[in-house]
Amino acid sequence: MNANNEILISIIVTVYNNEQYIKKCLETIIPQLNSKIELIIVDDGSSDSTINICNEIIKGTRNITIVLNEHNGLSNSRNTGIKKSRGKYIVFVDGDDWIDKSYLKYLEEIINNNHYDVILINTTKYFEGEGKYLVENFNFSDLDKHPSKATEKKFIYNNICGRAWRLITRRQFLLDNKLFFTYGILHEDEEWVTKVLNLYNSIFYSPKIRYFYRKHNNSIMSSKSFKNYNDLLSVAIKLFDFSHNKINYKNYTQYVVFRCIRNSYGNYNKFNNAEKSLLDSWYINHKIIFLYGIKYKFLLMILYLIFGYKNGIPLYKNYFKTLNKRHDKWMV
Repeated sequence: MNANNEILISIIVTVYNNEQYIKKCLETIIPQLNSKIELIIVDDGSSDSTINICNEIIKGTRNITIVLNEHNGLSNSRNTGIKKSRGKYIVFVDGDDWIDKSYLKYLEEIINNNHYDVILINTTKYFEGEGKYLVENFNFSDLDKHPSKATEKKFIYNNICGRAWRLITRRQFLLDNKLFFTYGILHEDEEWVTKVLNLYNSIFYSPKIRYFYRKHNNSIMSSKSFKNYNDLLSVAIKLFDFSHNKINYKNYTQYVVFRCIRNSYGNYNKFNNAEKSLLDSWYINHKIIFLYGIKYKFLLMILYLIFGYKNGIPLYKNYFKTLNKRHDKWMV
């Protein structure tokens, strides 16, 4: 393939029983396609009419591939998309979300003149039940191109965790660092995003590129089971092990481990006895990781020392979690 026919952008749309939402998602992407942009739709074994809708919408449009997988989860779908992609940069879009009408125009402008490993973008949350939009109010106007302590502090303050679609990544950077998603777990984004931000050499923040994230009752994150919380602890183990490598941001990594522990043990008193027993066992067997995470916050350590892990973490989560939180804005 010569330079004139090079694919610059691979958009990976992952779908699973998204018949209610996939039309809006694709209708915001397809008008922005051109000869340098490919769209890869990866279906995770949908049992509804999602694929029929996709086939109808993409008729007559070039540079679109549909991959039909058995139901193996979001991680598998994203990994499939990465392996099938040909673009210089990879964009993730979930099948129930959508992108701004100028998303790809601005992205092309950036990557035509630069060679960033990562491009960080804005997210607007759409609360379906209320019909309201909440815009992330990032403070990244002077983000350093290369890793720095100032950038680390901004990642923490702005709560840059999870959500793979918040990062546009250079494909070769992902391949060189083997940055694929862990199979079979929920919250795979927490691990992947943390590793991406710890390994990049260059980053750029674009306030013009916007992604719309739909919050609704049918999503995986809106119907949490104990597996959600248990998988967060699996991510904490993986990131603790990862933190012993040469990485950009030790403090940021500790912060994410802290988030995983806080979100799991912060709900301790809501679980049944069997689930509490599993958390008790995890604490006994992984106390070093538990302490690594909560040492991130001095207040959290004080609450832990006074009230223990069963009550100290829930106290922090219920009464102190919002301290120093960025202030997002409702769209009017």
